[in-house]
Amino acid sequence: MQMRKAWMVVGVLGMSALACGTKATATSEDDAIVTADTTGTDAVTADAADVASVDAAQEVSIAVETCTEPGGAPFVETTQPDVTRKKFALSLFHFNIEYVIGGLEYIDAAGISSTFTSNPANVGWTNDKVEDFIVRETFLPMLQMYEKHPGWGVNLEMQAYMVDVMAARHPDVLALLRKLAQRGQAELVSFHYNDQLFLAFPREDLHRSIAATKETFKKHCLPLSGVVFNQEGQAGEGRQQMLVAEGYSIGVHPKNLFFYVQQGIPDPWPYYASEGGDLIVGAAGVDAASGINLAWNFFDDGELRAAPEVSGQELNPYFATTAAHDPARVAAFEADLEKTEKSGYFMARISDYVRHLKAEKVEQKPAPALLDGTWQPSSTDSIHRWLGGRGLWGSDENDFEVRKGNYEVRTRLAALEVLAAAAKKAGKSVENQDARLAQLWKQLWRVEVSDCSGVNPWLAEVQFALERNPKILGDIDVLATELKTGLGWKNAQVNLAAATAEDKAAVAETWPTVDAPADVSTVTVKVDGRDVKTTWLQVSPTRWRVQIAFGAASADNDPFGRELKVTFPRFANVIEYSPGLLDDVVRTYPFSAFSFKDDHVWLPIPNGIVGLGNGWYVIKHARSEHVAARINFTAPTIGFWDETVPLALTPTWQFDVLKGTADDALKVGLELNIAPTVNL
Repeated sequence: MQMRKAWMVVGVLGMSALACGTKATATSEDDAIVTADTTGTDAVTADAADVASVDAAQEVSIAVETCTEPGGAPFVETTQPDVTRKKFALSLFHFNIEYVIGGLEYIDAAGISSTFTSNPANVGWTNDKVEDFIVRETFLPMLQMYEKHPGWGVNLEMQAYMVDVMAARHPDVLALLRKLAQRGQAELVSFHYNDQLFLAFPREDLHRSIAATKETFKKHCLPLSGVVFNQEGQAGEGRQQMLVAEGYSIGVHPKNLFFYVQQGIPDPWPYYASEGGDLIVGAAGVDAASGINLAWNFFDDGELRAAPEVSGQELNPYFATTAAHDPARVAAFEADLEKTEKSGYFMARISDYVRHLKAEKVEQKPAPALLDGTWQPSSTDSIHRWLGGRGLWGSDENDFEVRKGNYEVRTRLAALEVLAAAAKKAGKSVENQDARLAQLWKQLWRVEVSDCSGVNPWLAEVQFALERNPKILGDIDVLATELKTGLGWKNAQVNLAAATAEDKAAVAETWPTVDAPADVSTVTVKVDGRDVKTTWLQVSPTRWRVQIAFGAASADNDPFGRELKVTFPRFANVIEYSPGLLDDVVRTYPFSAFSFKDDHVWLPIPNGIVGLGNGWYVIKHARSEHVAARINFTAPTIGFWDETVPLALTPTWQFDVLKGTADDALKVGLELNIAPTVNL
């Protein structure tokens, strides 16, 4: 999740330019999990290993108990509710095996090596080697500590991909995890196969990822809990609604995000009712009027707890070469937990805590109004750091191409699914069709991970997505061509809304050029050192398309030449938008429903829709600019800003502007972004 103290540690250890300019032999690391017999950080790597190919090895290498219930082994409730308990201590460790996706060395197509902070010690630290470090040096020490204390409940959150990596390369660690989980001590939390920036993409992507997650936990006989916390603490109405719809029950909403929009609440209530499920506020104390005393032993990146410290800062996996776990820090944490337990706290899992609240008949209040965001919203401008915001190594960032590229990939992949279904229905499916589609979805989730665009991604993390987006598109085109050939089609036009495909060529649409509608004529474009051309087209009597073409920036304008800012007028003091994962819903809140920490909020709006007020809506085209929307409270504006666009790039951003109802806006947002017509 990387709250990222990396920049602080860099200051301690020293940093020079990222590009070393050292010639190296290029290696090819596929997205798949590589099987290796290793107990250290030097994993064996190989090319083109399909995830499915490790299944046999997994069955041999780990002793799998019989799993009798969906989702894994039966979940053990170790402690029945005791209404006399009033003091609870919780711990939630978030582990992200994709913490440094791509590794600590990047080798470009010309064989030029760059290492994180130009540190020669990072040479050879591939993606797999960093993954192995995380498993053995940050995860395993904590499991071993908890193994000694069976009465201490703990929540361990991870993506399902981490489970598959452990099965393939660290079966001993997986066996210990299973032991702690099956004895009802460790509550396993997982809501996605990879650590995706899921609030930024359509619901289908996460729905498929959750299905793969459940299957992974079932395959490895791991009980999957009903608790949900996730990468970067992403939370909001859609996340809460979807967890309930997918069979989970308890959402953990991070306290910083909670207070970011609800400053007027001194302390949260112990638990809330939200979207049909339970909601607790992570790492916060609770209102004393509830009669409950809640303490948090840990609520952070799990990779940090066992790590050594340099000048008071924990070393995270960006500094893996010098960050082997520190037994003294583990022992100090263990001693702290012993003191907590002796002072009368019940060392509970989150589900235990909620069960006790219900048994004690603690009132469950409705949740206050909450918005999409991440768990460190003040330092990252909430979701903006991943959708247009510039981090520490901004000259290497490219949120613009990473995220619009992701959106293009997922749109074409969704269309390919429809085409494949049509071929199968006609008896024309091609070789390994289902397996190839499943692998393409896994590749998509891999490039949707948060770390390719924020908080402070370094070169290898950005390039991970930039290089794989076009590769996945190429694989989609190959399979689409095979399917069209099998069907005897020259073309394939897919209507995602209707889930139909036909042999039909694309037809370019044209509309007349017009002046901007008077009400929204104050749209402004701010750039530095770039030519800009703005064109308005009349799509219908109540719908317009604005195209903003940007020229290249001069090289001496970095970072300012990277900033593209488009701002629309706002006519009402309301937030009207579609929360992430609620593709077909528009929700409206008056500003008065919140008490904001800052003078603005940023929202991901994957379907593109933001209300301007007075019946006006703007809908971004996510495949041309997938940036966050900035709702400004002190000025009547809504902005779309990207601070990472490469200087030489000449993009054209597109927005539709609509006068009508929320349903009218939803129709356009679905047509443009969620379920467009796609030509394969």
